[in-house]
Amino acid sequence: NYSWGGSDPSTGFDCSGLVHYAYAHFGYSLSRVACDQAANDGILVSNDDLQPGDILCFYSGANYVGHVGIYIGNNQFVHASSSTTGVIITDLAGYYTSRGYIAKRVV
Repeated sequence: NYSWGGSDPSTGFDCSGLVHYAYAHFGYSLSRVACDQAANDGILVSNDDLQPGDILCFYSGANYVGHVGIYIGNNQFVHASSSTTGVIITDLAGYYTSRGYIAKRVV
Protein backbone atom coordinates (compact mmCIF):
# COMPACT_ATOMS: atom_id res chain seq x y z
CA ASN A 1 0.00 0.00 0.00
CA TYR A 2 1.40 3.42 -0.97
CA SER A 3 1.02 6.44 1.27
CA TRP A 4 3.03 9.64 0.76
CA GLY A 5 5.09 10.17 3.90
CA GLY A 6 4.15 6.68 5.10
CA SER A 7 6.56 4.41 6.94
CA ASP A 8 4.38 1.72 8.46
CA PRO A 9 2.84 -1.41 6.89
CA SER A 10 -0.53 -0.78 8.54
CA THR A 11 -0.91 2.68 6.96
CA GLY A 12 1.28 2.35 3.87
CA PHE A 13 4.71 3.39 2.64
CA ASP A 14 6.26 5.93 0.40
CA CYS A 15 9.54 4.90 -1.26
CA SER A 16 11.92 6.07 1.45
CA GLY A 17 9.55 4.95 4.20
CA LEU A 18 9.68 1.39 2.85
CA VAL A 19 13.49 1.43 2.80
CA HIS A 20 13.62 3.01 6.28
CA TYR A 21 11.17 0.43 7.69
CA ALA A 22 12.88 -2.58 6.08
CA TYR A 23 16.29 -1.65 7.42
CA ALA A 24 14.92 -0.76 10.88
CA HIS A 25 13.31 -4.21 11.01
CA PHE A 26 16.84 -5.64 10.90
CA GLY A 27 18.30 -3.14 13.37
CA TYR A 28 19.74 -0.51 11.03
CA SER A 29 18.95 3.16 11.46
CA LEU A 30 18.69 5.05 8.17
CA SER A 31 17.68 8.55 7.24
CA ARG A 32 13.97 8.98 6.52
CA VAL A 33 13.87 10.70 3.11
CA ALA A 34 15.31 9.55 -0.23
CA CYS A 35 17.82 12.37 -0.75
CA ASP A 36 19.20 11.90 2.77
CA GLN A 37 19.43 8.12 2.35
CA ALA A 38 21.48 8.73 -0.81
CA ALA A 39 23.72 11.31 0.84
CA ASN A 40 24.17 9.90 4.34
CA ASP A 41 23.54 6.16 4.52
CA GLY A 42 25.77 3.28 3.52
CA ILE A 43 28.74 3.32 1.19
CA LEU A 44 28.67 3.98 -2.53
CA VAL A 45 29.00 0.85 -4.66
CA SER A 46 29.35 0.40 -8.39
CA ASN A 47 26.14 -0.16 -10.33
CA ASP A 48 27.98 -3.13 -11.88
CA ASP A 49 28.45 -4.74 -8.45
CA LEU A 50 24.90 -4.74 -7.05
CA GLN A 51 24.01 -7.20 -4.31
CA PRO A 52 20.59 -7.94 -2.81
CA GLY A 53 19.87 -5.40 -0.10
CA ASP A 54 21.64 -2.49 -1.79
CA ILE A 55 19.64 0.74 -1.84
CA LEU A 56 19.01 2.13 -5.31
CA CYS A 57 18.75 5.92 -5.29
CA PHE A 58 17.14 7.30 -8.45
CA TYR A 59 17.60 10.83 -9.71
CA SER A 60 14.52 12.95 -10.30
CA GLY A 61 16.49 15.68 -12.02
CA ALA A 62 19.99 17.13 -11.99
CA ASN A 63 21.60 15.87 -8.77
CA TYR A 64 18.41 15.41 -6.74
CA VAL A 65 17.49 11.90 -5.59
CA GLY A 66 13.72 11.64 -5.42
CA HIS A 67 13.07 7.88 -5.39
CA VAL A 68 14.61 4.83 -3.72
CA GLY A 69 14.16 1.08 -3.71
CA ILE A 70 15.93 -2.05 -2.51
CA TYR A 71 17.75 -4.28 -4.98
CA ILE A 72 16.60 -7.92 -4.66
CA GLY A 73 18.78 -9.59 -7.29
CA ASN A 74 18.13 -10.75 -10.85
CA ASN A 75 18.15 -7.11 -12.02
CA GLN A 76 15.01 -6.33 -9.99
CA PHE A 77 14.16 -4.08 -7.06
CA VAL A 78 11.26 -3.61 -4.65
CA HIS A 79 9.85 -0.14 -4.07
CA ALA A 80 6.78 1.81 -3.08
CA SER A 81 6.05 3.02 -6.57
CA SER A 82 2.87 5.09 -6.49
CA SER A 83 -0.62 5.28 -5.02
CA THR A 84 -1.85 3.39 -8.10
CA THR A 85 0.57 0.45 -7.93
CA GLY A 86 1.66 0.40 -4.28
CA VAL A 87 4.69 -1.67 -3.28
CA ILE A 88 5.89 -3.64 -6.30
CA ILE A 89 8.85 -5.43 -7.82
CA THR A 90 10.23 -3.76 -10.94
CA ASP A 91 12.95 -4.60 -13.45
CA LEU A 92 15.99 -2.36 -13.19
CA ALA A 93 15.71 -1.25 -16.81
CA GLY A 94 14.09 1.28 -19.09
CA TYR A 95 12.68 4.29 -17.26
CA TYR A 96 14.54 3.58 -14.03
CA THR A 97 17.98 3.18 -15.58
CA SER A 98 17.44 6.13 -17.91
CA ARG A 99 16.83 8.49 -14.95
CA GLY A 100 20.22 7.58 -13.53
CA TYR A 101 20.86 6.15 -10.11
CA ILE A 102 23.49 5.41 -7.50
CA ALA A 103 23.70 2.35 -5.27
CA LYS A 104 24.45 2.38 -1.55
CA ARG A 105 25.37 -0.64 0.59
CA VAL A 106 24.44 -0.63 4.25
CA VAL A 107 24.96 -4.28 5.20
